[in-house]
Amino acid sequence: MQPPVCRFVGFVSSVVGLLCYALSSSFNHLFGHWNFLKIFIYSCFSFIIIFMTMFAKVWQFSTSSTLFKTRMAVLVLLATTVYSYFYDKAVNQKPDAYIVISCAAFAFMSLSLSKQSQCGCEVDLLNFFLGCLTLLLMKINLWLFFVGAGFSYSLIILRSSLDATPQSGFSEDYIAIQVDSQEVNTNSAIQVDSQHINTESANQMDSQQVNGALTMTQFEACVSELKREDWNIIHKFDMYLGNLGKIEAATDENLLIDLLPPETINSLQETVKLMVAADFEEECCHVYSNCRKQFLQKSSFQFQLTKFDSDEFLYSAIQNWIRSSQIALRILFPCERRLCQNIFYGFSSAVDLSFMETCRELTNDILSFPNKLAIERYSLDDSGSYLDMILSSCLQVFRTLGDFIPEFESVFSDDYIYSVSLKNEAISSWKRLGETIRLIFMELESHLCRDVAQKPAPNGGIDPVTHHVKSCLGAVFDGRDALEQVFKEYPIPMVADGNREPKTSSFSNLIARIMELLYNNLEAKSKNSAEPALGYVFLMNNYKYILFSGKYDLETILGNDWFIKHTTKMQQNLEDYQRTWDKVLEILKLDDNEAEESMKEKLKLFNMQFKETCSVQSTWFLLNGWPRIQIRIYIEKLLLPTYGNFIGKFQSFLGKDADKFVEYGMYDIDALLNDLFRGSSGLESAFLDETNLSLSSILDRFRHVAYRYFA
Repeated sequence: MQPPVCRFVGFVSSVVGLLCYALSSSFNHLFGHWNFLKIFIYSCFSFIIIFMTMFAKVWQFSTSSTLFKTRMAVLVLLATTVYSYFYDKAVNQKPDAYIVISCAAFAFMSLSLSKQSQCGCEVDLLNFFLGCLTLLLMKINLWLFFVGAGFSYSLIILRSSLDATPQSGFSEDYIAIQVDSQEVNTNSAIQVDSQHINTESANQMDSQQVNGALTMTQFEACVSELKREDWNIIHKFDMYLGNLGKIEAATDENLLIDLLPPETINSLQETVKLMVAADFEEECCHVYSNCRKQFLQKSSFQFQLTKFDSDEFLYSAIQNWIRSSQIALRILFPCERRLCQNIFYGFSSAVDLSFMETCRELTNDILSFPNKLAIERYSLDDSGSYLDMILSSCLQVFRTLGDFIPEFESVFSDDYIYSVSLKNEAISSWKRLGETIRLIFMELESHLCRDVAQKPAPNGGIDPVTHHVKSCLGAVFDGRDALEQVFKEYPIPMVADGNREPKTSSFSNLIARIMELLYNNLEAKSKNSAEPALGYVFLMNNYKYILFSGKYDLETILGNDWFIKHTTKMQQNLEDYQRTWDKVLEILKLDDNEAEESMKEKLKLFNMQFKETCSVQSTWFLLNGWPRIQIRIYIEKLLLPTYGNFIGKFQSFLGKDADKFVEYGMYDIDALLNDLFRGSSGLESAFLDETNLSLSSILDRFRHVAYRYFA
């Protein structure tokens, strides 16, 4: 029953039939041996046949004339008669397998054509090829007649069953009413199922009910005519979408009406008036909406309108959902509403009811995706680094659905209770998504409060929670305006800490609160480090990643004073780290009356301390640029002159024997300092390119901040 299946069967069977016929001995008897001209002509003929089977639904639209169908049937009859005459005259030997297969394939091709087109000759072709097949089988063996007869019977019965339509009426009972050419004869025999209505009650049927039954039958016939146009309309819609470029440019609400035959619409309009006059308005709306729902289902299949699932890759699912919503809300639904208004002109309640029932299923499918995203409960502990991706997805759907709300209000603009419910459901889905976004921020705050007891990364790198916070903030900066409105209307209760009371916050206050919790979290972790220097490196990495890896959105939202304050904190961490080298430099200090043995002990202690410090800190990680460069310059500036002065005095005491105790030369010191902070892990390596700011860009940034601060 599905046109795509019919087209596929017709295509395959025509290809098989034409190929097998070309290979059969019958072709050689009728047309002689192959040559270039015959190959060319047969190829063109085959292409035309295959093209007709593939696009029969398109060209049959213009073949509604009864006279045309009659002429086509006569033409096919004459052509098959002439072919049979010359075939019987030329071929006397037993047929081969190729001609038998080709006849069977052509029979399937005719069956496919009979379901797609209405030229009036498809059934004749089917019967002709079935007859040919049966005769060919009988020439091979007389008993094969039963095989041919069985095959023919199966195909004819299959076609009849596909053509069968459900009986019309008010119930499932079958009612046969004999009607005179001028008026209904109520005294005529009425055949009714004996289990439901007996003959006596049928004879007493009111004439209005009889007229209603006839009108319903007439209306269902008109709806069937409308349904036959479905795939033709969908094909035109597909071409329209292909030429449209952007779906947002769709403005033609009369597209559907323009593509339908005017006589079909006029017949429906007149029949609807009769149905409403007979007090069958609700039944009329139900039959019509079922027909149009099937059209939308076919459209969904053709345009993949419901091909999205939040379990698949979220980006692809969101893009499919956006496209599906645009096609439904900006093309299909407006066209369906205009068609309803045209057919049920003058009956506003019927327009609203029919349109609502037609679009309700597809509307629910579209809203199911944001609803599924909204009802999920996400946790940093469970989802790990996927929370930022989920937040970004929810935010994108939230913003898009908010843009679609005017479309819902425009399409479902009537006051009918079901249309209002669909419109309200769209608004509720949008609000639920906003609530989910707020819950994600609350989960982020809660996680920041729970996570303080942990230790920093062994190499002092970027903490996972820092990455989560930065990614989540980056996801919402693009939608700042919409979220500020949401957080203003629906404030988020903040997590209470200590004896402080829970608060509510707008968007900017929420970001400030999250950053405060993050810094408290990082400082608590840094204090859990076994080495103070590692804690300072840990803070510098995470502060820099937050402050400098974006496009300065934090400064825009929280202000320049906030940015300067936390930049100063990072500078303080740098100075605290530099002071950890003081104990190494302290070893190299010389007294005026320094003894030779004392200098040997100091040099030995320095070699051991310096080697251990460089060995440990070479495994630590520090983001490129500042403060990594500044640390190296600072250590070289203090250490190299002090060490050079110490070695110079030490050599003046011992002379050439001093080389036995000097383990590091000046170049060795410089090389070891260059190896500091070479360590990295998977997490830091993933973010290295994002945070690898050049020294010049950092200095330019500090100049900008300093100028604004001191000005």
